[in-house]
Formats: sequence, C-alpha cells, structure tokens
Amino acid sequence: MKKFILFFSLGLLFSCETTLVETSAGYHMDGSSYILGSDEDNQIAMDLVLAYADKNTDYMTEMMADSVTYSPPTGGLSMTMNNDQIADVIMQLHSPYDSIKRTIWNSVPLIRKGTDYTRVTVAFSENRFLKDGTQENLRIVDRIFIRDGKIFRVNQWDAEME
Repeated sequence: MKKFILFFSLGLLFSCETTLVETSAGYHMDGSSYILGSDEDNQIAMDLVLAYADKNTDYMTEMMADSVTYSPPTGGLSMTMNNDQIADVIMQLHSPYDSIKRTIWNSVPLIRKGTDYTRVTVAFSENRFLKDGTQENLRIVDRIFIRDGKIFRVNQWDAEME
C-alpha cells in the first residue's frame, strides 16, 4: 500500500504541467490591452528608485540606455541626456539636500500588447532632508520604461504628503 501511495504521488507530481496564462492587466485608450511584465524589469525599476536616493550614479548609469528622457514632476520640458551626463544631472538634482530617504509602496510592470518595452509604475514616499535643516515629505509615482533590460524613459509625478 505504501508503494502504491508513493508511485501515485510521484505520478501526480510529474504529470502536472505549469501553464502560463496571459491575462489582461488593463486597457489603453486606443483599445489595446496590457499584460503583466517581468519580475526582472520590475526589480530594475525598484532598484533605480532606491539608487537615486542613495546617489548611486554608477548603478543608474549601468541600467540606463545610451540616452534617457526624464519628465520632471513639475511639468515643463522633458530632458534627454546621454549616458555620460547622468551622474552630473543626478548630483545637480541632489544639490539642495543632505540626504533623501525613499520607501517603496508598490510597483507594477505592464506591457502593452504589440510593444517591445515594459512600463513599470512605482509608487513611493520620499523624505528630503534639506541642507538648511528643514524637511520635505512627498508621495511620488515614477513610470519607468524599460527595453532589453535598459531604462530609456522616466516620467514622474509628485504631491506633498501630510
């Protein structure tokens, strides 16, 4: 009887197949749909968010495409920079602060059917400690676009936190 249970259990184990089902993860205004993106792209985006706060320009440069476009949260013009400009731009953006602390709340990688890139939406809080001793607390949403493991666009929105 023990042998029967063992062989039956092994048979069930080896007869099960894992099937990936592509389900809709939302819709675009043009009628196309989204599917969930990869965990790898999701991790790249989360690591980028934290690397910015840590001023880890080496990681950021490594994960960026040859050029990247950044759309700032306050509107205005997007800026496109070459990979060799990233460190200078990051340090300039950090210039008013002693430090920045970010806490990620959630992130969702989506691929619009028919495209070759993932857009990861990362929501997080940011505590900015300014050089004059004051502090700013924000809630931020970054939409990070990734193709072939490299970030090529970042759109950002923010609002003050209570």
